[in-house]
Amino acid sequence: MLDPDLVMNSVLDSFRSIPQLVTEVGGAQNITGHYYYSGEENSLMKTLGQMRAPTILLAYLAMLGGNFDGQTMWKHQINLYVRPRNKASDALNGRNSASAPHLYWMALNLPITVPRPADSIRYIDLVDENLMLMETPSLLHQVDELGQDFFYSTLTFVEKGDVGPGLAEMNCAKVVMPV
Repeated sequence: MLDPDLVMNSVLDSFRSIPQLVTEVGGAQNITGHYYYSGEENSLMKTLGQMRAPTILLAYLAMLGGNFDGQTMWKHQINLYVRPRNKASDALNGRNSASAPHLYWMALNLPITVPRPADSIRYIDLVDENLMLMETPSLLHQVDELGQDFFYSTLTFVEKGDVGPGLAEMNCAKVVMPV
C-alpha cells in the first residue's frame, strides 16, 4: 500500500500547480493539507473552524481495503474543503470573487502541471502511476459552528494492485506543516 502522506502530498501539489486556482485563493499557501498529529490543538474540527477565506484544505479521510475489482486492494479518500473569499472583499480586490462551487470546479477541471502536465487532476494517474483516476466525487454543503458556509468533497483515489513499501519509502515527499 502507498503511504497516505505520499498520496495526500501528490494531490496537494497537483492543486497547487493550477495557476488560476492559486490566484483565486490568494497564493499556494492557502491550499493546505491537514496532517493528523496528537493533540487537541491539531484536531481537524479545530482546523476547519479556523479556516480563513479563501482556503482550500485537504485532509486524508480513509484508507479502504478490500478486493474491489479483482486487482484493487486499496482506496485512498481525501476530503477537500473549500471556503471562498468573502464577498465584501470584491471592492478591495476590484473583481468578483469565485464561489465555493466554482473553486471546486477549478480544482477538478483546470489543467495541472504536477506531477506532469494533464488536462486536469481527473485525467492523470498520480504517485508514479500507482493511483488510478479518481472516482467521481460529489460536492456537499456544510455549516461550521459559527454558522458560516463551506463546501467539501470526498476524493477517492484507487491504488493499482498492492504497491510494496519500497516505492512508498523511496518517493515519500517531505511533509511541510502549514504555518
